[in-house]
Amino acid sequence: MHTLNTHDLIVNGLAVVMMPLIIWANLRGAGMKSSVHDYLWREHANLMRVTLVILALVTLFAACALLADFGLISPAQAETTAMVIAIPFMVAAVAMIALAGMSALKLLRDWCGRGKGA
Repeated sequence: MHTLNTHDLIVNGLAVVMMPLIIWANLRGAGMKSSVHDYLWREHANLMRVTLVILALVTLFAACALLADFGLISPAQAETTAMVIAIPFMVAAVAMIALAGMSALKLLRDWCGRGKGA
């Protein structure tokens, strides 16, 4: 792995700090909630869970990059860890695409059905 430039250090640092906060806020159910947020957690909880898994995997990948850049793990370990993180990330990404498609179809069905029944 190559050393990170300043931009990559900032982005990875923010990901390591902010993503766990976002995950924690979603699991805790605190803060301001929009109607879209409430709808997604109520109607498509699995999509939201997969989204949180993806955020956790992004956090792990960013932490791995930072650890390698600061020399706490070797570049070979960082590369191996990145590949190990990439496999569940790929599975979660495919699941998220499928769940998002099903959510969009359900939303369209509900939206079109509401207009006919009213």
